[in-house]
Amino acid sequence: MPSPVTVDNESLQDALRDQAAALRAQMDALRARTTALDAKKLALMREMEAVMLEEAGCQKEMALVDRTLTTVLKKVSHIFRIPREILTEIFRWTLWPEYTRLVGTRNVPIPPWKLGHICRYWRATAQADPRLWSDIIIDCRQFCNRQPRNGDWDNEARHHYFAPPCNPVSEYPLEALATQLRLSGTGCVSVEFWLEDGKPVQRPSYMMALLNTLIAESNRWIRFTMGGRTDHMGGVFGPLSQVCGRLDRLQYLYVGGGDSEWPKQLNDAFSVAPNLQEVYLSLDLSNRAPGPSICWAQLTKLDITAEPDFLLNSLRLAENLRELVFTDSLELEDSRRESFRITQCTELPELRRLSLNHGTWVVPYLATPKLEHLKLDWESERIPPFIVRFRCNLHSLSVGDLKPASIIIVLQMSPDLSHLELLYEEGCDLYDEDLTEVFSALTLNNTPTDICPRLGSLRFDYVDSSVLAALCDMLHSRWRVPLHLRSLKSIDIDMNGSYLPNTDPFWERLDALRRDGLDIVGLGEPPSDASDDEDSGDEHEL
Repeated sequence: MPSPVTVDNESLQDALRDQAAALRAQMDALRARTTALDAKKLALMREMEAVMLEEAGCQKEMALVDRTLTTVLKKVSHIFRIPREILTEIFRWTLWPEYTRLVGTRNVPIPPWKLGHICRYWRATAQADPRLWSDIIIDCRQFCNRQPRNGDWDNEARHHYFAPPCNPVSEYPLEALATQLRLSGTGCVSVEFWLEDGKPVQRPSYMMALLNTLIAESNRWIRFTMGGRTDHMGGVFGPLSQVCGRLDRLQYLYVGGGDSEWPKQLNDAFSVAPNLQEVYLSLDLSNRAPGPSICWAQLTKLDITAEPDFLLNSLRLAENLRELVFTDSLELEDSRRESFRITQCTELPELRRLSLNHGTWVVPYLATPKLEHLKLDWESERIPPFIVRFRCNLHSLSVGDLKPASIIIVLQMSPDLSHLELLYEEGCDLYDEDLTEVFSALTLNNTPTDICPRLGSLRFDYVDSSVLAALCDMLHSRWRVPLHLRSLKSIDIDMNGSYLPNTDPFWERLDALRRDGLDIVGLGEPPSDASDDEDSGDEHEL
């Protein structure tokens, strides 16, 4: 049995005390190191906060630079530099017939509605100009259901969103009409109302709603156009009778219905229109049925398709008429003209322009001492007695039926004639010798018998090259004069699809005049040679 180990308690206690002291020293060292690390961590966090603050400042500076750059670019961009007045004038040039605003039809997205698609500046400019919205066209010939988002057409004027075209259905955008009337302000509006040709009126209830909306603004009408067959209108014309006495601004009236009669409901609708000056009537007007009740004495322009008796009876009241366009709806033959017993001449003391289509036989029954512009498409032999009788000094003459002897007499009596048209009218005979005779008469010879010394422009239909000799002689005689005496400015030749080869001597003479400054239109250019075509093809391919 081993002997027990003797332990010195004092030595053991000293050793334990040494170990405890060493451990306390290590712990103090660790605490000091931890404190140092916490201090470093706090310093790093402060640095990170400083970096984040600096980054936020940089972002603010970048946003400021971006806004400044955007502002500068807007000012530099041409579209933003255009003054609003000029931009408005540019917008108004979009208001041509091919860009018209048809309410409720396939063409609604056309200006002015689409002008707001570009930017806020354009949208604000378009909405601020009432004139852009003053032309209202309702075309009943092509219905379309075009609905805006949320059914809000007033909002549509700001956002300009439209659904694609679709088939006719039961809705009609009255909201679009109301929005356009609101944007047109309180000024004058032009109204066009087109009906379906040859078909009864579709959905008359919607027609009535549209008409009632427009009639409420009839005191603003400056132009009113109504086209289509009037015998298919049914009761739609009834509301239009309400405009009587409210057309104080109306200046232009157009009613076209083909061979249909004047609607009885409108007999007195336009009887009170103190500013009405231009009237276009394309209907079957005759003395057999009542016609429009219009103050003929205040008219300055009349374009009418009617029977001759109705025309002459109406003209007796139109003493201030300055322009007349007449189309004979009967196209009477000589045998039928005898049935019209006209006993007195109709005097038009202020008439300046006269155009007759298939109605030249009424010329002897018109007294027009101040006539300056005459256009006839038939029977030019009736002109000379008319000119001689009233000593008309014509400034322009257009004939579609060439009778050389008659034309030359008129030219001899028109020393101030500045424009001459010799155009081929379908059904008339036009011969090269006729043109040659007229061109020879117009050739200047520096004698007192020279005619039309102030002729400035000539337009004629080309027959064949046999007339070119007389044409070139006439042009040279009028171009090779002292500059202060030269009046000839332009020649318009309708070549009817043909051309003169550049080897033709007459082509060379005409081209020499063109290079010398005479404006020659329609001469035609010969096609290029085959070799030229091959070269151009190689260039295009390259």
